[in-house]
Amino acid sequence: MNKQKNFIKNIRKTIKELEGFSLYKIDYDRKLLKKAFNIAYKNGLYDFHKYPTIQTDSLKFKLFRKITPYSGALAFLSIQILAANAIMNKNNFKRKEHFFKKKCGIAINHLRSNETIVEAKKCKNGYKLNGQLSWASGYKIFDRLLIGFHFENKEYEVLTKFKKQKGFKIIDTPKTFVGYSLNTVNIELKDFFVEEKNIVSSNDKGNYNKNKSLSKTVHYALYGIGIAAIPNIENKKLKKESQKRINKLKNSFLQSKDKDHLDFLRIELFNCVLNTISTAMILNGGKSILLEKNLQRFYRELIMFNSNGLNSHLKNLFLKKFL
Repeated sequence: MNKQKNFIKNIRKTIKELEGFSLYKIDYDRKLLKKAFNIAYKNGLYDFHKYPTIQTDSLKFKLFRKITPYSGALAFLSIQILAANAIMNKNNFKRKEHFFKKKCGIAINHLRSNETIVEAKKCKNGYKLNGQLSWASGYKIFDRLLIGFHFENKEYEVLTKFKKQKGFKIIDTPKTFVGYSLNTVNIELKDFFVEEKNIVSSNDKGNYNKNKSLSKTVHYALYGIGIAAIPNIENKKLKKESQKRINKLKNSFLQSKDKDHLDFLRIELFNCVLNTISTAMILNGGKSILLEKNLQRFYRELIMFNSNGLNSHLKNLFLKKFL
């Protein structure tokens, strides 16, 4: 209980420090985002491995409910480091304590593909990787990267330094209309050596898809944006009705433990928050598009969270909802 109170205290401490930032600038200024991320990291907001598993979901909701309104880019990086740490913890990785002290990003979503995107050759003390990694976020913010690859009909996850090095080439940094500060890069691996001792997991091919956890993290982020939009709504009727609808959906996804129901709620939540923000911008008028106004930032961040990491099943559900 004391640990939980301390965690909430550290969230408040972080928010107080973030209040001194020009929030819209965090979305495109990598150095400013790195500064914000380092504040959250220093204040222990990513130390979930120190808490009992039963507490982490509740703490995660509190974290994203509070920090997402300040920066969607910061929340996006938070999702990644928490995922990397959780993977190390779940697999009881021998060197996890060493890497918990690092800032780790992830490049593993390609493991959901039926094709091999990154393949490996066994060599002395490790593997040589070949292939391309797309959309690896946090370059020059994270100092380590969790990479997924295939070898002999198995899928592996391995940690390495997130920097230019022999066999690890940054191809380009795509220009984006939101979250440009994330410094998301595409990477080419050519006989890139990774050490055997840094292998975090080894499972049968297809394990990533089969055991993908029942996560509500995106729900938390979408809710965080939605609830943050409320104080920026000038129309009283819209403000009251939006708050009622968003909180009703929050109660539903917090209670749900069914994957199909959570997918349905994610679509409902996205559409609710999207309609809330776009209607508020229309009613607030032309000033809504000013960079320093929050609603236009929330609008873009909403798209960012809901467009990334979607599998074909979720995409089809969105299409079905529209049709």
